[in-house]
Amino acid sequence: MPYNEALRKRLNIKRPQTIFILYWFLLSYILIFLVFWFEVLNKQNDQISRYRLDMIDVNDPFHREKQHEIEYIHDRDKGQYIGEAITFLILLAGGAIFVFRAISRQFIQSQQQQNFMMAITHELKTPIAVTKLNLETLQKRVLSNEQRQKLIKTTIQEANRLNALCNNMLLTSQIEVGGYKIIKEEIDLVKVILECVNDFIIRFPERKIEVRLPEEVIVTGDVLLLQLAVNNLLDNAIKYSRKDGIVLLEMYERSKGIHIKVFDEGPGIAERDQRMIFEKYYRGSHGRTKGTGLGLYLTKRIVETHNGLIKLEMNPGGGSIFEIVLKTQKKYF
Repeated sequence: MPYNEALRKRLNIKRPQTIFILYWFLLSYILIFLVFWFEVLNKQNDQISRYRLDMIDVNDPFHREKQHEIEYIHDRDKGQYIGEAITFLILLAGGAIFVFRAISRQFIQSQQQQNFMMAITHELKTPIAVTKLNLETLQKRVLSNEQRQKLIKTTIQEANRLNALCNNMLLTSQIEVGGYKIIKEEIDLVKVILECVNDFIIRFPERKIEVRLPEEVIVTGDVLLLQLAVNNLLDNAIKYSRKDGIVLLEMYERSKGIHIKVFDEGPGIAERDQRMIFEKYYRGSHGRTKGTGLGLYLTKRIVETHNGLIKLEMNPGGGSIFEIVLKTQKKYF
């Protein structure tokens, strides 16, 4: 049984079908009740009008005037009932749509948070288990220097993975509540990107990572946030590319801004997921993809904080292309 399904059953996560069925049942009941009362009032109005017409004396010289007055009152009351019914129906429809959207949004957010908790649990357990196993091996066994170095290297990689995950969670929370103070300074973006790339080369020596960068690009921004944005894109590219695929990062400057592109040779992103890929907790393919659903969301927030934009394209050779565009018209982008 898949991990998520097993955890879902243990947590007894209920699906919203029952609530939606109850919602539509109550809405249908109210509509039927509205139609019923409209018919009752309309029939009552017809009966009262007929009774008043029958009470008119045909020999009364004001017979015609009284008849017209009764008919006028009848039509007026009928129009009033119709107007009230239409008004109530519009208010009911508006309220029903609002409530339905609110309930749907609440269920979606709840499901995303549940998926996030399951994903974060899985993402945390893996490096913790690997680190624990490596440390126990170092403690209980006599190993060669090469074996020890390999275990230590793997442990450091898992620790870096945990650190990146914690950074994503912490910064997401701080940026949303305005608790993170952005420190803007002039930096060489080429050096920042090279540091990120070199870190991934050390962590994943078996992977092919290529860069195409200019000699120097001076920008004004927050070093930590820009590093995190680039790291998230590189991490995704490596995570989803096949092991023998090439991850390419290129940067170039145009009149309207600085472009940073990360190419991968992975399976690509399904069309139904492309519009939602930058949403918080969204992981695509109904939550069965890797990761926590925070990386691209946080990257987008970081780019927007620097007055830029991020977009997704499909790689003609297979895979995806994530592009960050930092505008240069303003002093702070």
